[in-house]
Amino acid sequence: MSCLVIGEALIDEITGRDGVVRRIPGGSMLNVAIGLRRLDRTVRLVTDFGLDDDGAMLAEYAAQNGLELWLRVDSERTNPTSVSHALVQPDGSVSYDLDFTWDIQDTPISGACKLDLEVLNPKSVAFGSFTCHVEPGATKVRHWIEQLRQTATVFYDPNVRRSQIRDPHVYRSEVESFVAMSDIVKVSENDMHTLYGPDVDVDKVAQEWLSMGPALIALTQGAEGATLYSAYGYVLRIGAPSTHVVDTVGAGAAFFSALIDGLSRISLDGAEFRENLRTMSLTNLQTLGAYATTAATIAVSRRGANPPTREELIDRYELYQASEIPTLRRV
Repeated sequence: MSCLVIGEALIDEITGRDGVVRRIPGGSMLNVAIGLRRLDRTVRLVTDFGLDDDGAMLAEYAAQNGLELWLRVDSERTNPTSVSHALVQPDGSVSYDLDFTWDIQDTPISGACKLDLEVLNPKSVAFGSFTCHVEPGATKVRHWIEQLRQTATVFYDPNVRRSQIRDPHVYRSEVESFVAMSDIVKVSENDMHTLYGPDVDVDKVAQEWLSMGPALIALTQGAEGATLYSAYGYVLRIGAPSTHVVDTVGAGAAFFSALIDGLSRISLDGAEFRENLRTMSLTNLQTLGAYATTAATIAVSRRGANPPTREELIDRYELYQASEIPTLRRV
């Protein structure tokens, strides 16, 4: 199964409480693509970074992980590589500041680019985060999704960044428009609170999103696990396996990668299975949810964005399946 991931690759610049600065490759969609590679998937990442030292770091990191990149031609990449500045406060909380630029090639419709896409023939396309809201790349992301959903299952993660929201109503409208273009939406409880306020009824919003078109909404809830809402009417709550939490960096990306991978493992990826996806069985829903939740649990048990390999995930998943029972209701 081949996957296309569209989104940011950037540098995480982290200043610790001791004043020491660390600079490492990051970006939620880069982490998703790396997660899919570790699950033995063929992956292409459509992304953007500059022809500078930071860009060289990202290119090297991708190569080390066997990840292919789809970038604009060098003559167009005059922007600097994006940087996310994270400052760890004395109480352990983290504040963020983002220097972000974003542009990608418009939808490939001719010549070598079209041939390249046809050779890859992705059955799954994943996108999200603030790359959907920063122009000129945001409009081009929409073009890619409009074309690729004709042949592929579309996965979307809003991955909301509060600091990027200038007009909440506009941002929320943009998110909902991308929800309507998607087959599967992965969203965190924090995303819901940021988009709709601290008193949001997440169950109600999930049902409203389903009415816009997706077949499945996967709501991640940190240590509480996840809840899956299906178009068929199932609401499945899946507890997270117990683990020692080292940090939560990359947990959402690990969940998202496993969600994408897991769908192909039950042979429901690809636009030709769109209607089957809407009537997914309870057994498949349980399998998919437990698989993705287990991946996130492994990620939080170690430092940084470090998603599991296929072997690690299967070992832990089989143990989880034997000891945990998801809870279900039908609406």
